[in-house]
Amino acid sequence: MYEILALDLDGTLLNEEHKLSEKNKEELAKLKEEGVRIILASGREPTSILPYSRKLGLEEMVIGFNGGIISDYTGEEIIYEENIDSEIAKDIIKTCEKKDIYNVVFIRNTLYVSNKKDKRFEIFRNYSTSKIEEVGSLYNFIEKNNMWNIIGKLLQCGENEFLSIFKKELERKYSEEISAQFSLPCFLEVYSSKASKGKALNRITKSYNLNRESVVAIGDGENDISMIEYAKVGIAMENALDRVKEKSDFITLSNSDDGVSHAIKKYWRD
Repeated sequence: MYEILALDLDGTLLNEEHKLSEKNKEELAKLKEEGVRIILASGREPTSILPYSRKLGLEEMVIGFNGGIISDYTGEEIIYEENIDSEIAKDIIKTCEKKDIYNVVFIRNTLYVSNKKDKRFEIFRNYSTSKIEEVGSLYNFIEKNNMWNIIGKLLQCGENEFLSIFKKELERKYSEEISAQFSLPCFLEVYSSKASKGKALNRITKSYNLNRESVVAIGDGENDISMIEYAKVGIAMENALDRVKEKSDFITLSNSDDGVSHAIKKYWRD
């Protein structure tokens, strides 16, 4: 019997309307009753994960910022965090401002953007429920408030083709220091290379005196590969990127077709 189920949110547990389906909710409720620990693992900030923890009645630790932060389910108590190197954060933010790349800065449970009227902000806004502050120049704001050492994640929002070029540029410069991965085709997420969902999941698993043999993980994006590889059973959604499917042990139905419910039935009911 597997004792931990780690779940990505966007593109995995949530459907295309960013909602939790009744089928997924019902199957997760059964697992919880059976004593399975359900860990939500997202690129989101912890307080943006909280609404889904509440809907599912979960009180387990959550993984935010793609493993850059572990908190209690409320998002208020930080258990572990790994931030981006301050000099690298400065360079990336400065470059984004020069190239007009729309950037979101994640610091704990607050997000910072330069301009909420930008159409690219509207794309991002659907994926966060947390406090978002409009501050003008991100570089100047962070410099003024001496916040360079506490940046958990940077997210660039835009067209995939353009962001793919920027991703390669970042990897050439900082291949050892950062991870730059697509969570969705329009979202490039940058965080410390010391952080990953897989590493965070390992920390949580060990805290329960368990090991990877007890773990099932489900995801769809590049940022899910580390936990899919870590888990005894790694599952990709039908809507996952091809490179995620290649790393998985099983491909379930899409997030629009209750793929999480389908996977639970296969590994806990069959």
